[in-house]
This record gives sequence, structure tokens and C-alpha cells, in this order.
Amino acid sequence: MAYAFWKMLRKRMGPVTKGRRIGGHGDLVAWSFYPTKNLGALGDAGAVTTNDPELADRIRRLRNYGSRAKYVNEVQGYNSRLDPAQAAALRVKLRRLDGWNGRRSRIAARYHAGLAGSGLLLPAVPAWAEPVWHVYVVQHPRRDSLQKQLSGAGIGTLIHYPIPPHLQQAYAHAGFAARQFPIAERMASQLLSLPMGPQLDDRGVEAVLAALKTTARMLAAQE
Repeated sequence: MAYAFWKMLRKRMGPVTKGRRIGGHGDLVAWSFYPTKNLGALGDAGAVTTNDPELADRIRRLRNYGSRAKYVNEVQGYNSRLDPAQAAALRVKLRRLDGWNGRRSRIAARYHAGLAGSGLLLPAVPAWAEPVWHVYVVQHPRRDSLQKQLSGAGIGTLIHYPIPPHLQQAYAHAGFAARQFPIAERMASQLLSLPMGPQLDDRGVEAVLAALKTTARMLAAQE
């Protein structure tokens, strides 16, 4: 089951860049199937696609205790095999992924059009790319106030991610200081992810737009 899913994945998965799906070219592509992703499993899951037979062989060994044959460990490996139940669920969902991603793209297009001139910094897309809009992220200098007002209006949003990597405690040993990476810090303080997903209907999209534009105008008037 996992192998059948893998073959479908390499042909059908992913956004398009320069006319090709990103799962069909390049040395390696790593995929996350975390439940909230565009193609989400029932729990934690992931995969790797490659067009290099040697890399494919190495990855298969690494995911299975470093073994080709049972109990024969050629290299130090892991237990990272995709569970057949997860593969079965993903295989069924994969057939609907293009439709779901199409809905995400239509929502993103409506956000683009509806938020033009609102004072929010909107995501830019190169002409050669076709993203699948896992998230739709805007920027605003008063992001926290914007999020609070939207929450009060019944619009849920998320922040991906509030602390840039160089300021995380896990990397304190590297000695990075505040303001050392000002662009990353500015973005961490301004980014806001809007509601996005194929389950979001047109009425919901318009409610998000109305609340955002009203709140952006209010914040602008306070400056």
C-alpha cells in the first residue's frame, strides 16, 4: 500500500514551478503529511521523492533501521517507515488533492483582489510559480492588534511563527543577538495567517475580507 501511494505521489503531488510539479524533478523532495497540511494523514507522516536510484536506495535503508534485509544493518538508520494505514488514507485523499488545491487557489485570488489597497502587505507570487496555498500570510505593523480585533469579530487567525530561529532558546549557544537579523525579526512580528482551506465557503471568505478591511481602516485611523 505504501509503495502504491508513493508512485501516485511522485506523479501528482505538489505545487508547480516553471511548468513542472516539484515532486517530479530535483534530487530530493521531502513531504510533510501532518494532519493540517494540504494532504494530511491521520497522524504524523511524511515521505521523500527522488529521481535518483542511488539516493532512493539509501533513503529506503535509512528509514528501515539501515537495512535491506531483516536484521542486517548496513548503516545506522531509523524507524521511519510510513504506516500502511496512513498510506491507505493518503492514497484516497490524494485523488482529491487537485480539487482541494484549486479551491485554495480561488480563495487566495479572492483575498488578493479583496485586500488590495487595504494597507496589508500581501504575498507575491512569481509568474513562473503556482503555489498550493497551504497558508495565506499577510503582514501588518500592528499585527497583534489586528489579530485581537479579528478574534473579537469571530475570525480565527494563526501566527507562523512568533519567534525567529536565531532567537530561540535552542540556538542560544550560537550567540546570535536581537536585531542581528532585522528582516526575520520584523516578519516574525508582522506575519498573520488568514483562514485557508477547501472547507472555507464563499460566505466565510467574504466575512474574513469584511472584518480585515474594517479592522485595517480602524488601525490606520488611530495612527
